[in-house]
Amino acid sequence: MTNAMTRLLNKAVDLREGEGAALAWSFIYYFCLLCAYYILRPIRDEMGVAGGVDNLAWLFTGTLVGMMLIHPVFTSLVKKLPRNRFVPLTYRFFIANLLIFFVVFQLVPHENSVWIGRIFFIWVSVFNLFVVSVFWSFMTDIYRSAQSKRLFGMLAVGGTVGAIMGSSITSALVAVLGPVNLLLISALLLEAAARVSNALEKSEEKLALAALLDEREDIDSGGG
Repeated sequence: MTNAMTRLLNKAVDLREGEGAALAWSFIYYFCLLCAYYILRPIRDEMGVAGGVDNLAWLFTGTLVGMMLIHPVFTSLVKKLPRNRFVPLTYRFFIANLLIFFVVFQLVPHENSVWIGRIFFIWVSVFNLFVVSVFWSFMTDIYRSAQSKRLFGMLAVGGTVGAIMGSSITSALVAVLGPVNLLLISALLLEAAARVSNALEKSEEKLALAALLDEREDIDSGGG
């Protein structure tokens, strides 16, 4: 799969030798993340509206409070854990949350689900901010400045395609599976992102070597 993706990216981007696999994994990684989020977003919005349009301002305030509460924990874990443990752990934490919401939505009677929907609205908003920030922190760690200028545009394309796919999945399947069952599809995509992040870790050395060779070529050409 990555070989085919690499060939495709090679035609669309100014790739250097050794960058193809890393870019392919990064593309898939961001695709999975935004696909997972855009499956959840329409469900979140529907639950937010169901709780009353007048309460939406309070839900966004709740999102801010949630971010303030989680951020110190997030910062502490970043300092204590190596990246190859922290990134998958973050995504699997959110997968566990999704599974808990799945069970709760199954058990709570519909007439009592408004408050669960409000909590879910806040959670999805916080989830989006954290998973995307973890992704871009990872990218800025492994790509050099010159590489990011050439390659990050393609990563944005991966995210855009993922967002479109996620929205399409929800539109196509919500009537068939129901919104609650779509949480499981989002969880599977997050697990895929966690596994792809591990594969990307293994490509870091080749990516660094490609950047070094590129810098030497620039120096040599400038010296000539």
